Amino acid sequence: MAISRDDALKWIRASALVISENRDYLIQLNSVTGDADHGANMDRGFQAVMARMPEISLQDIGTIFKTVGLTLQSTIGGAAGPLYGTFFLQAGRKAAGKMELNLDDWCIALEAALDGVVMRGNAEPGDKTMVDA
Repeated sequence: MAISRDDALKWIRASALVISENRDYLIQLNSVTGDADHGANMDRGFQAVMARMPEISLQDIGTIFKTVGLTLQSTIGGAAGPLYGTFFLQAGRKAAGKMELNLDDWCIALEAALDGVVMRGNAEPGDKTMVDA
């Protein structure tokens, strides 16, 4: 089974919707140990991604992921923008030019995305970061 470009777009749209629906909950969670802006930041970032959907929806998966990554980096404040942006940028590099991803392609893209997040955040499994999640 392959992941098509349309599947990738559905995943991004669904992510934007879930983040929007849980914006206040993410703010509440972040208020316990942070500055209570994570939900607002993530929602703003993914709404910016949604605004770019018409221009990227016919592109290859790599271009879509790279555009998502750059958009998140430029619109989400704090550490989340660089981390989530890096995730999508690294996955996009491995998916460059592909209109669908087979299981091996998807695993390679996700591994590169995780490696990018680990590198960007200097995180290791067990550090209680998004790497563990």
